[in-house]
Amino acid sequence: MPFLAPLALAGLAFLPLIVLFYLLKLRREQRTVSSTYLWRQLVHDVEANAPWQRLRRSLLLFLQLLLVIALALLAARPFVERPAGLARDLILVVDASASMSATDVLPSRLEAAKAAALRALDGLPSDGRVSVVVSAGTARVLANESTDRGRIARAIEAIEPTPYSGGLEDALKLASKLADRHPGTEVLLVTDAALAETPAVTVGVPLHVITVGRDRANQAIVALAVRSDPSAITRSLFVSVANYDTKAALPSLQISTDGALIDTRSLLIDPLTRADVVIDDLPAGARIVEARLAPIQDAEAAAGAPDQLALDDTAWTVVPETRLRTILLVGEGNAYLQAALAFLPNVELYGATAKDYPSTTGKELFDLIIFDGYLPADLPRKPILAISPPATSTLGTVSGTLTAPAIGQLDPTEPLLRYVDLSTTHIAKAQKMALPPWARGVIPGPSDAPLLYVGDRDGLRTAVLAFDLHQSDLPLQVAFPVLIANLAGELFGETAEPIGARAPGSPVELPLPLDADGLLVTQPDGTTVRVPASVSGAGAVTFAQTGQLGVYRVETIAGATPSPSPSGSPAATASPTPTPSPASGSPSPTASLGTAAPSDVRYFAVDLFDEGESNITPGNGSALEALGAPARDPNAPTGASRDELWFPLALLALFILLVEWAVYERDGVVRVRRALAERRARLAVAVGRGPRA
Repeated sequence: MPFLAPLALAGLAFLPLIVLFYLLKLRREQRTVSSTYLWRQLVHDVEANAPWQRLRRSLLLFLQLLLVIALALLAARPFVERPAGLARDLILVVDASASMSATDVLPSRLEAAKAAALRALDGLPSDGRVSVVVSAGTARVLANESTDRGRIARAIEAIEPTPYSGGLEDALKLASKLADRHPGTEVLLVTDAALAETPAVTVGVPLHVITVGRDRANQAIVALAVRSDPSAITRSLFVSVANYDTKAALPSLQISTDGALIDTRSLLIDPLTRADVVIDDLPAGARIVEARLAPIQDAEAAAGAPDQLALDDTAWTVVPETRLRTILLVGEGNAYLQAALAFLPNVELYGATAKDYPSTTGKELFDLIIFDGYLPADLPRKPILAISPPATSTLGTVSGTLTAPAIGQLDPTEPLLRYVDLSTTHIAKAQKMALPPWARGVIPGPSDAPLLYVGDRDGLRTAVLAFDLHQSDLPLQVAFPVLIANLAGELFGETAEPIGARAPGSPVELPLPLDADGLLVTQPDGTTVRVPASVSGAGAVTFAQTGQLGVYRVETIAGATPSPSPSGSPAATASPTPTPSPASGSPSPTASLGTAAPSDVRYFAVDLFDEGESNITPGNGSALEALGAPARDPNAPTGASRDELWFPLALLALFILLVEWAVYERDGVVRVRRALAERRARLAVAVGRGPRA
């Protein structure tokens, strides 16, 4: 039998030492006496304690010798060899996406996957090298070409469940790159194969797949949003709950605002369908809305499999603030545009001509500035809507004029075009512009020249409409005020999408006031992260630590307070009085914009709105294995895998130790056994004397 540590067999030298202890006896002083008649018992003791005596049979001696042999063999680490089932170089990919937190396999799919991975590594050759890759949103290497089985096991055990969407495509690409370093490398993937679609990747080496999971019972909140009515007086909550099971489900939907329960509803959801719920009139002042699926209450429905994934049973959304917004309209006057802006809820409209704009004070206090047919030399650091910009600027390049441009194919998922019908809209003339890299096209035009695009320009929300409204019939369409309302919401930071909703792990652009040093973000678990301003004067910072589901609190870290002017009054006035717009003919409003800044506390939510992860139906893995190269010939020679025999030897040593203790303490064991027997006898007598039926 081969040993990994043969020097440990030197411990067998303790065998003769133990035998020697049984041969050696105490040496006592000798004295002469007249008779030994009365000293016979003493003679027996003297003989027993002689320096040397004949070795007698002893069960304790046998057990102690056997224990030393077992311990020496255990320290020498004996092993047996068998043909290895895996290649010498192995790339192990462990799926840790959200669906792997399902509990249809106890304690979870991820724990079962880690246990399966450790068992699979028993087929690795004794000199095998393993690289461990975890797939959770993105792919990460946890161990690189390690031959230390302990380190590999620790890397696998350290994998934690995540709420991220599956990133198997990236993980398999990374594994394929790692496999190119050594010929004959294989990839082992451990996953539930619960994929909406097969990854579009080719692995150039054999790919083996171990699948975990056996059930598909799951109900999930797949949408949660707050909508305001046109008057902006009341707000409604929209919730969509999906049942991915093949049996009907009856969950209980609980709605809370700012921690207080406001509504509970029982939902009957048919198999593989959704149930939509609308709750009108949210409480005034509500800031955070939480929707939660409680355990199934119906006895008949509860007889089936329970909800197996808890990550998608709770969702959050942030109710947008209802503070007053101010808009400055700069141009020669447009009655249609003024009317559409004036009817926006919670909006104050101010006007200024292009001539008077440079002298207008307090421009930094407006929430949105609209330039109609005019652009200043220096653009303000505020959200901007530019209509028919006359020349090239940082907003975009003007390269000519388009005559009667046709509207291209619209994206039905574009939030700015929600409830906007442009099928009967005609445009006589527009500026020919190129789409900047910071923007996305909303209304496409001919020859890749967009007619409307929006985006974040250096952290500032910006939109550009390439044509003059007077050169089209758009202001006469029903879609015009809806489009203006959607644009204003986008530029104010209130899009038609759920406010603040983000996918786990996705970066978030957070607006940064000009006089702030950074932001303090409180995560759902209570930990705080300081996000400093990236560059001086940056209008936004990026926060990427969104790996937790829940609501994030964002606070502004105030910068240095500017020195006051000698008179003690601010250097710039806070109450601008722009000149009236010529088109309106009415005087400009005299109400102050106010010196109070918007609330320094903001929120955003991270939710698992991912049907690919909520549909936990496990796959068979065959489609994934087809992504790899053909498997190697099973008859091809492979390395040898070693199975150590430490476990049975450890059990044997423990058993011998227990037997030795029982033999040494046999008198006490006998007394305990007799006491237990007497107690059982007394108990039997007491039972026999008890009352009979």
